[in-house]
Amino acid sequence: MTLYPWQQSIWQSLVRRHQTSGLPHALMFGGPEGTGKHPLCLFTATWLLCKNPADGPCGQCHSCQLMAAGTHPDFMLCQPEEDSRQIRIDTIRRLNHFIYSTPQISQCQVVILRPLEVMNLSAANALLKTLEEPPGESFLLLEAERPGSVLPTIRSRCQTISLPLPSHDDAMRWLLEQGVAAEDAEVALKRNANEPLTAYDWITSELSGQQNHWLEQLQQWMQGSLPLQVIADPWSKQFADVLAWWYDLSCDLMRAASGAPPELCRHGHLATDLLHGVAADTAKLITFLDKLQHLNAELMSGAAHHNKTLTIEVLLLEWRRMFTAPVGASLS
Repeated sequence: MTLYPWQQSIWQSLVRRHQTSGLPHALMFGGPEGTGKHPLCLFTATWLLCKNPADGPCGQCHSCQLMAAGTHPDFMLCQPEEDSRQIRIDTIRRLNHFIYSTPQISQCQVVILRPLEVMNLSAANALLKTLEEPPGESFLLLEAERPGSVLPTIRSRCQTISLPLPSHDDAMRWLLEQGVAAEDAEVALKRNANEPLTAYDWITSELSGQQNHWLEQLQQWMQGSLPLQVIADPWSKQFADVLAWWYDLSCDLMRAASGAPPELCRHGHLATDLLHGVAADTAKLITFLDKLQHLNAELMSGAAHHNKTLTIEVLLLEWRRMFTAPVGASLS
């Protein structure tokens, strides 16, 4: 288990604090998922539980071996259960029971709670009681992609560790070290907001090809050559990924409609290509963006309850109504 290069300065700061004044019981790690927030939390948890800690976990002691095996009795990972997108009060009750018990083999207990934004109100209130009166030998490592959406009463009882995006050069260097071709790395970083881990997953998974297929379907829909149901049914099965991609593409479309050059768009020339031969109604596009942003926020909070196919159908119909053809042309 190692740190990513762009995390070194944050890590050294944590080590200095722990060796001098000590770390607080609750640390909130905030930042984009693609910066390695969760691996950093796991590294920190392993270090706090390690029998021979120095500037990092030793990796050799019994505690480190148990963490590597995922069986450490003094560590707990709390996240939504398989049948839910939310962290519910039962999960926090188990957390509270665990953290107030006596450590079994280490000097403390460590809990990672992720993602913090998807706790429902009852769970947040139950966690608040623990944050107000933390037990002596325990640490709560909380992960939040959008710290601003976390309840102020929770945020005020944590110290926030912000994980900024690495520089483009650092992100490129890391991707090249993973064996990614320079041209592919450039495209992936641009498409994924310079988040190196997200960019790497995008390259090595089927998502890049899938997004290209979605774009082709969207173009066919705009031209009237593909039936609504043929798009809506498969898109509804990848609802969250489709909405996140669609929002990014729509932001690029707004930039292109405002005259921005392709190099300022995350999808490069693709947004400009979509506008070829048609004009976008910017007022409708702003409304469409607001709707996508709201849907994405609901999904990230775990509070979304939608008929996915119907939602996609409505969005597709609104999408096509946003475009008008100049005189003498046709969307057909």
